[in-house]
Amino acid sequence: MAPPPLSPPPLCILPPGSGPPRFVCYCEPEDGGDRDGGGFNLYVTDAAELWSTCFSPDSLATLQKARFGLSGTEDIPSRFRAACQQQAVTVSLQEDRALMTLSGDTSALTFDLSKVPSPEAAPKLQALTLSLAERVCNLERRLAAAEETATSPRKNTHPVGPQLFLPELDHQRGSSGLGVRRRCPGESLINPGFRRYLPHVFPTLVPSLSSVHYILLSSSKKPAGGVDFDET
Repeated sequence: MAPPPLSPPPLCILPPGSGPPRFVCYCEPEDGGDRDGGGFNLYVTDAAELWSTCFSPDSLATLQKARFGLSGTEDIPSRFRAACQQQAVTVSLQEDRALMTLSGDTSALTFDLSKVPSPEAAPKLQALTLSLAERVCNLERRLAAAEETATSPRKNTHPVGPQLFLPELDHQRGSSGLGVRRRCPGESLINPGFRRYLPHVFPTLVPSLSSVHYILLSSSKKPAGGVDFDET
C-alpha cells in the first residue's frame, strides 16, 4: 500500500495582509531528511538572497530541548506551522544575518539565520519557485472544479410539469409509446372522458305502503346515453 502524500512544507509571506510581500519564510527538510524526525532548516528569502538556520542533525535534538525547552511532541516545525497560521512570524535583517521570531500562545522562539552563499542559494531558490508555482496551479485547478460543480445545473430526471397522460404500453415493441392516453376502465370510445354506466346490484330500501316492513329491491340499469363499444 502506497504511503499517503506528504503535506507541503509550511510557509508564510511577510508582512501579512494585502500589501506587497517582502519575505517568504518556510521550513524545509534537508536532503535525505524526514519531516517527522530528520534534519530541517528554517529559511527566509526576499527572492534575491537566502538566509538559513543551518541546523545540523546532530545538534538539532539537543537544541530543541536545551535552548527552547520543547518536548518530543512539540518540535520546531510544528511551532513554525502554528505561527504561520496565526500570522505570528516576524523577521528583521541585520547585515548578513536575519532574526526570525515565532510568537503565539506559548513563549516566543527566536532564531538566528545566516546568509547562504549565492552558489548554494541558487538551486534552493529555484526549487522554492517551482514548488510555489505547483501549489498555485493545483489551487487554481481545485478552484475551477469547485466553481464548475457549483454553477452547473443538476440533471433532473423527473418531468417539470404534471403528467396528464399515462403512456400506453406497446407489447410488440416492449416499450411505452409517448403521447398515447390510457383509457380508464368503463370509459366511452365515442365520448372520451365519460364513463359508461356499469350496473351494480345494491340493496335499496323502499318503504311499503301496507306495512312497516321494507322490501329489498334491485336497482335497474342506467339508460344508455350513446353508442358504446366494449373494450377489446
